[in-house]
Amino acid sequence: MVSRSLEKMILIAIGLSTAVIIGVPVLLYTINTLGNASQLEMAEQFAERLHNLTENVDSGLANNTSILISVPEGVAITSNGAALTVAFEKLGMASQYWDQTYEHIIDLVPPTGSGTYSLLIRLIENEVYITFTPVTAS
Repeated sequence: MVSRSLEKMILIAIGLSTAVIIGVPVLLYTINTLGNASQLEMAEQFAERLHNLTENVDSGLANNTSILISVPEGVAITSNGAALTVAFEKLGMASQYWDQTYEHIIDLVPPTGSGTYSLLIRLIENEVYITFTPVTAS
């Protein structure tokens, strides 16, 4: 009679241990995957916003644009002639690129890292100037 309840407790302990040993790594992997997806989504939204603002200035809809913008972690911006590229790179993930070519040459002063920046986009003499200036807390 004592051995039967001891047997049940051992089976319950083995079952719970197995659930923890298998479940915890799966849960951590799932949380990491959701975090990566969230960072990728923020980078994509940033790229779309930057390209939309640049397109407005490039097409003449706006003479200049000045806003505060948050640059997500892992984002790098480059220009080559009239092409503007926003790249998202993170260890363990495939790199993502959002490219767009404009009518005017792009002159870029890119952000130096993630954080809040003052973004100024101007069209001066057939060149679109895009300048990221870091915002410091007062």
